[in-house]
Amino acid sequence: MAYQPTVLVVDDDENILAAFSDFLRSEHCSMLTAESAEEAMKQLSKYRVDLVVTDVRLKQRSGVTFLLQAKTEYPQLPVIVITGYPDIMTEAAAKQYGAEFFFLKPLELSKLRQALRTCLRLP
Repeated sequence: MAYQPTVLVVDDDENILAAFSDFLRSEHCSMLTAESAEEAMKQLSKYRVDLVVTDVRLKQRSGVTFLLQAKTEYPQLPVIVITGYPDIMTEAAAKQYGAEFFFLKPLELSKLRQALRTCLRLP
């Protein structure tokens, strides 16, 4: 069987996680999930992750803090930031913090698909 890239989705909304599960399966990717920054960092230390998709708003720590920590410990790891709160983080700020892409919810699947393929270097 061909190699499947692993995507870690960090979000505390079950509906978002379910939607990503379907989307990533259709893109031939395997998915890990985390509902908090702490859980996400544990996943990163345990598994080989090819891409992270993180929400800006998480329960304990913000996705911004997680983004900075993940990029410090795993500088080559591509990160896509998603948010329903554009007042909390702008695209410019997300990219300054090391994110490759920034999307507002509701997500446009065609743009997300293109970002996923760019980050994972897929055709």
